[in-house]
Amino acid sequence: MARPQPRVVAIGDAIVDLVTPPMPPVPAVDFQGEVSRFDRIPGGNATNFALQMARLGARTTFIGCVGADQEAAFLRRAYRRGRVRAILRVDPRRPTGATVALTWSDGRRALITSLGANASLRPSDVTASAIRGANHIHRSGFWWTEGLIGRPSAVLLARARRAGATTSLDVSTDPRGWAKERIESVRLCLPFVDMFFGNETEVCAIAGVSSPSEAARHLCSLGAGEVVLHQAEHGSTGVTLERVVSARAVPAPIDNPTGCGDVFNAAYVHAKLQGASIPEALRLGNACAAAHLADRNRPYPTLARVRRLLRDTSTAP
Repeated sequence: MARPQPRVVAIGDAIVDLVTPPMPPVPAVDFQGEVSRFDRIPGGNATNFALQMARLGARTTFIGCVGADQEAAFLRRAYRRGRVRAILRVDPRRPTGATVALTWSDGRRALITSLGANASLRPSDVTASAIRGANHIHRSGFWWTEGLIGRPSAVLLARARRAGATTSLDVSTDPRGWAKERIESVRLCLPFVDMFFGNETEVCAIAGVSSPSEAARHLCSLGAGEVVLHQAEHGSTGVTLERVVSARAVPAPIDNPTGCGDVFNAAYVHAKLQGASIPEALRLGNACAAAHLADRNRPYPTLARVRRLLRDTSTAP
């Protein structure tokens, strides 16, 4: 019998992305280019996670902060259409967070973010009633929600654990360059994290170790239950103190390279909440990221679509 759909809460950044289509490589000098359009889409690590989690069928709540502007109205519509319950604090003094995303045909991207109202999110905005009964709490948009960096996030994740929820954390790349105190703010959270997500550069920076697998093991020794490495075209790897497991990427055309890690995280967490093993969760995450990468018009694939992609990939010659 299938398990009931989990209740998941995502806490973090509410962002509107302005994204270019994938562009050919440009010279490393002053350059004037042209694109056919800019796409205005929901963004932010926690927002993408929440919208993908809801698309997979989970009962999903998002907690964040927006301004009192048209961008906030745009995000509210996106949460409503995506069947995400949004608990939004409004800061009328700041605009809603925004990112300009330049993307290239080889999968690279450059993201420039103005955190805006995200900086006003406070620990008191994450109420006991908002997370009561949740099966899982996900924290991301770490650097953009400045009021929750470090100890506030550790306290929040510890509280979720005491309430019986599993937890996950994805801090993404530090826009200020991994200063010692910033690294320590991440490490404070690790004893209360069941699943820590990051790419190889991020995990190595936080661990202070140059080998990604050894860095991941070090984060486990600091308290993380498991560390999951995003490895782009090389797939993904799950690391615990006892084992290292990898899964190959699912090939896909490059149309939407922003947010792939966030939808991977959602699929991985969803699989684990349904009782999947680490290898099974990695494969589902890779397929979900591939479906997202291939189609910005349908960025959050259903579980049926992800499973079809996995089947088609496994039977391909």
